Amino acid sequence: MPRWPTDPDARTILARYLDQLPADPAAPRTTEMLFNGWGLDLAGSDLSGLDLGGAELGEARLTGARLIDTDLYGAWMLATDLSGADLTGADLGTAQARDCVLRAARLTGARLMKADFAASDFRDADLGGADLRRASFGDSDFRGASLRGCRLDRANFDGARLAGADLTGASGAVDGAIDIGADAPRLVHGAELAEWFDRQGAAIGVAVCR
Repeated sequence: MPRWPTDPDARTILARYLDQLPADPAAPRTTEMLFNGWGLDLAGSDLSGLDLGGAELGEARLTGARLIDTDLYGAWMLATDLSGADLTGADLGTAQARDCVLRAARLTGARLMKADFAASDFRDADLGGADLRRASFGDSDFRGASLRGCRLDRANFDGARLAGADLTGASGAVDGAIDIGADAPRLVHGAELAEWFDRQGAAIGVAVCR
């Protein structure tokens, strides 16, 4: 561990989890062996490269944490605070992460396939090159975020706020009407939304109009 959490409870629970991990990463694991970090204060810690697949991190505090290349596949992250966290290259596929706070977080090259980040706060986050295919971001806030080069195939952005987001080079097709209003809500869909994406330098089709 390059940097342990400063909170003593979080440090103890994390150390216990790491001690019981099987030596063979391919060995089967039971539900009881998954990391239970619900509500823990892991702020500022470095969990880069750890296997936290299926972990319970609901309502945990991970502000400023480093999670570079961390395996969070299938993790439960409901209402988790990841403000300013570095999740470069992390695997968040199928994560259940509604109501997350990821303000100014770094998710460049991260994998969020089929994850549920509905109603989450991505303001000023960097998701450059991230894989967002089939993920759900309904009612999430991406104002000021970078989605440069993201893959959005069949992603659900219904009601998401994208004013001021950098979508240069993003590609795919999305579902739902999107809010492009900077100061007041302005939902667009269909041809108008397709034209708006084009003006942002994105090759994004509109799969479903609502």
